[in-house]
Amino acid sequence: MTLRSSFGISFKPNNYFEVTTADLKQKLQSIDAKKAVILGENTNSIFNESVALDCVRYIDNELSVDGSTITAGASINWHELVKISINNNLYGLENLAHIPGSVGASPIQNIGAYGQDVSQVIKFVECLDLESLEIFQLTNSECNFSYRSSIFQSKKYLITKVSFELETTFKPNLNYKSLSEYVEKNSINISKENIIETIGRVRALRLPDIKVLPNCGSFFKNPIIDSDQDVDSKIDIIEISESFKKLSAASMIGHVKHKLNLQGGIELHKNHDLVLTNPKNASFNELLESIESIKNTVFNEFGIYLQTEPIIYK
Repeated sequence: MTLRSSFGISFKPNNYFEVTTADLKQKLQSIDAKKAVILGENTNSIFNESVALDCVRYIDNELSVDGSTITAGASINWHELVKISINNNLYGLENLAHIPGSVGASPIQNIGAYGQDVSQVIKFVECLDLESLEIFQLTNSECNFSYRSSIFQSKKYLITKVSFELETTFKPNLNYKSLSEYVEKNSINISKENIIETIGRVRALRLPDIKVLPNCGSFFKNPIIDSDQDVDSKIDIIEISESFKKLSAASMIGHVKHKLNLQGGIELHKNHDLVLTNPKNASFNELLESIESIKNTVFNEFGIYLQTEPIIYK
């Protein structure tokens, strides 16, 4: 079987299992579960086509609503969950509409968009420890959420369910600059009926459709530095507080893009310098060379080291 990431790089697993709760432990006992790669919809993972891996996709499409709490199986499509929540008059996920991927992937990178992080509404995450094969729950605080980060990036857990504590009153979050400007410019009266469509239109202005142009969305994290650290005037500051500054990785890449040595036809997207695209089916190694070119060029110019958002399996 050949699998393909949204970046357009294909790979062949050594073993591939689709498992449900009923046969989860039995199937994992047949392989070295600690070394297994857990797959979602492959929208934020990129695999080396020459390395054989044992891959597991967990299938759980069950969903329950209890008051203001929605608990969703890990394999439910993320955007579908956003729509389901609104249809149940539950709110807090709207700004995360149209993000590719599955529910189970959402806590791993602490997905976020337009001033909203998923960690703000997660109640608990149910997961399986790939060493002990025991299923347990982690509360929000136990997930160690931070910007594009969580405990799931360093622990070998398979996420089975995610529970969200939402609001029963629709209170749109329009504080993010590009979102508020779009709403004002187009004289949109935001409602629960049009919020998802509006978010989709704003995303489409800068982010290419993965079904049309292979990509993984924003490819690099916005660096966070101490608040007292000096910042080059060419770098845009996204957020500032008493303890930190969040810098725009896109502005750094934009200032040095004429110096980059991108391989295999990999390109920066015309509308967003933070998005790498793969229109000519570049190889995994060509991607790695392109990533290193961006990281090294930005570091040489600004003294700041960029980190990738997608998980890259070398």
